[in-house]
Amino acid sequence: MKLGELIPKRKVGLGIDIRGGLLCHALLRRGLGRVHLLSWGLEELHAADGEKRDTEVKEKLGAILSRLPVPPTLVTVGLPRSLVTMRLVTMPAVGEEELKGILDYEVERHVPFPPEEAEYDFQVLEKDAEKATLLLAAARKDEVGRYLELLAGAGITPTALGVSTFASLNALLYNQGKGGKPVTALIDLRNGEAEIGVTKGGILRYCRHLKLGPAAPLDALFPELSGLLAHLDVDGGQQAGRIALSGVGGGRADLLHHLADRTGFEVEFLQPFQRISGMGVDPQSAQSLGAAVGLALNGLVELPLRIDLLSKEVAPPRRDPAVATTFRLLALIVALGLAYGVSEVIRERRALADVTAKVNQVRTEAAKVEQLKGDVTKLNSQITVLEKIHREDTKKLDLLRELVQILPKGVTLTLLSVEGREVRIGGSITGPASDLISIIEQSKFFENAQFTSPVASRGAETQDFQIKAFIEARREPRP
Repeated sequence: MKLGELIPKRKVGLGIDIRGGLLCHALLRRGLGRVHLLSWGLEELHAADGEKRDTEVKEKLGAILSRLPVPPTLVTVGLPRSLVTMRLVTMPAVGEEELKGILDYEVERHVPFPPEEAEYDFQVLEKDAEKATLLLAAARKDEVGRYLELLAGAGITPTALGVSTFASLNALLYNQGKGGKPVTALIDLRNGEAEIGVTKGGILRYCRHLKLGPAAPLDALFPELSGLLAHLDVDGGQQAGRIALSGVGGGRADLLHHLADRTGFEVEFLQPFQRISGMGVDPQSAQSLGAAVGLALNGLVELPLRIDLLSKEVAPPRRDPAVATTFRLLALIVALGLAYGVSEVIRERRALADVTAKVNQVRTEAAKVEQLKGDVTKLNSQITVLEKIHREDTKKLDLLRELVQILPKGVTLTLLSVEGREVRIGGSITGPASDLISIIEQSKFFENAQFTSPVASRGAETQDFQIKAFIEARREPRP
């Protein structure tokens, strides 16, 4: 691995939005606490649906990719809202892994096609002690596969697959910032279709897709506005929030004014570059770039709506955060060392010396650990031996104390041996030794006492004896 590969690269996100006869893209980079616009574009699609359109999309995507000033590290493509089934589902308040396991069995009740044909994802919107409200989004696998095939034909491998309406709302909420209106509505118009979404406090409350047909946009939208207004009327009926218009159909000022007159709310054109610095974008084009900007923000900043319909089998593997953090720390150490260098040779030597010192330090510590392991093993062995000696000596002392108490005067002990339950006693007695057997067996500690050799007389009154007895199992002394 080269040293340059350890230095963390700035994240660059590419958002691609293919809807309504337009191919929109935005390239964003996050650096120094801000998001910068590096490239953007609107491409008209002239061909109708079919192979010609797919060929045109592939060609235009390839051309866009070749013109990008820097290669993207993240590529997010948006599915049109018309291809996505969305449900708000209430479930028990359990962990996300448990919720996913439950949804695997429950998803067929919430989508209009077989679950084996669906790619779906969910996000917990609200949760209390008893229940959780989930945003469930699903699309057919063949539709997802068609988009992936178009991207592969242009040499693009996506890292995420979002939804156009959610992306537009993400762009709107990000540019509003923390001081934005608590309730916000978005109406995206393009090519005879409308996508409507409402959020309150950053939480999705309402999302619809409409076919407008030949009627004027406002006339076709007006029946739907009652549902939208129901979500905008909050806090005792007082109006809050605003309506943002986006898309090529949202560029006419008369539509904006008429919508404001009909609803009584503040209406404005979507401005997706309020908090994003970079090249200037004319207002007419900016109104159509909301979804592309929201898609490009994925992975660069924390977004309120995080639905990803890209199959986990297709998604690129994610690096372990711990490994990435280790690489970044190592890169930072190397970068600080290089800052003090004067030439390339000196910088490389310092980096090598730093790494070598760390390796040697680790080796030294490892050797100390191994030595400590050996010392611990040795001490454990010694402790075991000492404990055994302690137990055996304690048993001998208890038996000796018992013998001293029960043996008559005139007995001199010269042998006391204990092996397991067997006890051997030897010595001399002034007088006859035959009484010793009965005396020993009357003890609560001994049983089966017997002479191991004939009694030997020594002098007129002294006899030598050797006796073997067994410790009663229930009376075995304990230390």
